[in-house]
Amino acid sequence: MEVVSNGEKVIRRLYEITNNYDLGFETQIEQILKMGLERFNLDIAILSKIDNNRYVVKHCVVPADIELASGVEFDLDTTYCHITCQAKSPIALEYVGKHDQYASHPAYQAFGLESYIGMPIKLNGKLYGTLNFSSPTPYDRKFAAVDIDAIQLMASWIEVEIIRRNQEKRLIELNLALEKKAYEDSLTLIPNRRAVFKHINADLNRVSREKSNAALAIIDIDLFKNINDTYGHKKGDEVLIKVAESIDNDIRDYDFVARFGGEEFLLWLPNCDMNIATMVCDRIRNNIEALSLCETPITISIGITCFSADALQNLQSKQKVDELILQADKALYKAKDAGRNCIKFYDIA
Repeated sequence: MEVVSNGEKVIRRLYEITNNYDLGFETQIEQILKMGLERFNLDIAILSKIDNNRYVVKHCVVPADIELASGVEFDLDTTYCHITCQAKSPIALEYVGKHDQYASHPAYQAFGLESYIGMPIKLNGKLYGTLNFSSPTPYDRKFAAVDIDAIQLMASWIEVEIIRRNQEKRLIELNLALEKKAYEDSLTLIPNRRAVFKHINADLNRVSREKSNAALAIIDIDLFKNINDTYGHKKGDEVLIKVAESIDNDIRDYDFVARFGGEEFLLWLPNCDMNIATMVCDRIRNNIEALSLCETPITISIGITCFSADALQNLQSKQKVDELILQADKALYKAKDAGRNCIKFYDIA
């Protein structure tokens, strides 16, 4: 018959808990705390976080008659964990009331905890908090080396897992930031050309399902080269930024605007007919002309194509956006030929 030591039992049980990621971090911590209570025969288990000399309960397992829950805070100085943090190593106290050094400690005076074993939790060398187990009842035996080993094992896994989770969270945040940058124009901070195809392709599916109408417009800043030549590229950049802001402020919540390239902007108007497109684009054109950026007003030319879901049925998916852009571009040339600072529509016929 195999004889299993206490240390081996701790290792096996800890492995069972920590290797089962399907449990989720919260449940894993709860089971580790319960395992520690069973191992040490104590009543209160806490994983704490130290924040600006505040002791914050992150996770705890306590008897029903003790009012303690996650989020409860104490002054660090009033807890035994203050001793643990200062010691920078495990602390084990069997009978605090008989201890010359700790019997007068504020934690004993306030909570009457007679037995305590705690271990600092460190992340990359910096103090995070503590893992600790305690009880108002004196410990009926002396904490042994195997007890210290047990709490160190538990603390080590918690440290590694918190670091892993923090790194995973950071990686997700970085990926989201990179994705945002990949689809964002660095100057105007509105979506870029790449975002155009992603957004419109997705919305075309909705247009087809709902059998609705939509419009696509290309907006071009008139004589933009003259602005750069006359005032410099810094002023040109300012004009692009202000024009982008003006367009973004004038469109509906569900419309979409992107910098399509150079001084061109693309506008996507779902659930939109020719009348609505004219109203929206006229508002955009008038408000841009009212901007006080140069000695002469900034004007824009706009080419628009309006269409229904039925008009797209004969086009392959990959061709739809390209065809709509081509149609709006042809309408834009008509606006340029008409003297600029106007709106023209693509003539399907």
